[in-house]
Amino acid sequence: MHYFHTAPAAPTVPLRRVVIAGANGPTARLLMLLLRDADVHVTALVRQPLRLIADEVVTDWTRSERSFEVIAEADAVILLTGVVAANNWDAYREGMVDTAERITAAVGERDTRVIYFSHVGADVTEGNWYLKAKGLAEQALARLSNAVIFRHGPVVRGSPQPLPFELSLQQRAPDVPVTVYGTGEQRCRPINLGDIATIAEAAALGAGSAGTYELGGPDEHSLKELVQLVNGRQVPIQTIAVAQAGDNAELPATMIDLIARTRTPHDVEATAAHFGMQLTPLSLAWPLDDLYEVDDTEDHTMQAMAKAIAGVTAAQGNWPALPQYAQNP
Repeated sequence: MHYFHTAPAAPTVPLRRVVIAGANGPTARLLMLLLRDADVHVTALVRQPLRLIADEVVTDWTRSERSFEVIAEADAVILLTGVVAANNWDAYREGMVDTAERITAAVGERDTRVIYFSHVGADVTEGNWYLKAKGLAEQALARLSNAVIFRHGPVVRGSPQPLPFELSLQQRAPDVPVTVYGTGEQRCRPINLGDIATIAEAAALGAGSAGTYELGGPDEHSLKELVQLVNGRQVPIQTIAVAQAGDNAELPATMIDLIARTRTPHDVEATAAHFGMQLTPLSLAWPLDDLYEVDDTEDHTMQAMAKAIAGVTAAQGNWPALPQYAQNP
């Protein structure tokens, strides 16, 4: 007689649950693809209804009780909200500080991993509204037991959908100089959008430890050098001192000041190693396609896309879309 023994069922591993706040941006969209491939349950928190690759989308999230519920159920929360190029402090406070406070309140005493992308110059004592708001957001999240804060500078993606920082360095027409605020000798380490999404995924899935880390790409250059690299050739550059920018400048004072004080992050390679990732060199994204060789239809599409990425609205001052520097990733 033969006896057939049924093997006991393997224990079910609970599906990891990740919440992304501010899920309408380019980083979030790429991140959702990565998390889907990793079999993660993703909830997207957004202000306006839209279709996303997520298991659940919560709209009007800053006032929705459902957002509190999904955060309470989450293993990790990734905060990608932000404001750039606004012309008043209230916009920065609402878009960055208030959202961080809401996440902190929703997480409470739980050991939920919370990931936030800040700026290398973030400081609560700053006069620059953008840096001050980032510093206050960091301060709010620091009350949590398992917060991971990444401080970085400009983000790049390359053609065919370059980000506003890249477009600000690109020549607009033959023989037209590229405007750089400050001396142009300010140095930075632009980071690839894919690396932002990758390290966010790694941190959300448990890599690394809580703390504040500086992050950037593997290549360090001055702004003048970046202009040549993004265009793939030598192009004319005009530098404008902050004090000479005046009221007719293309950017608000907050952004001009940010550009003029661009700085390099430290221990970038150590941060990447700690979270188990490799940094993408600029050569894989640049040079960009020439904008003045793109037909009008495509150019209008790119401008609309850049405006959407930068989050610049009429209520924030109608600032030009293309030259935004410190876009939220």
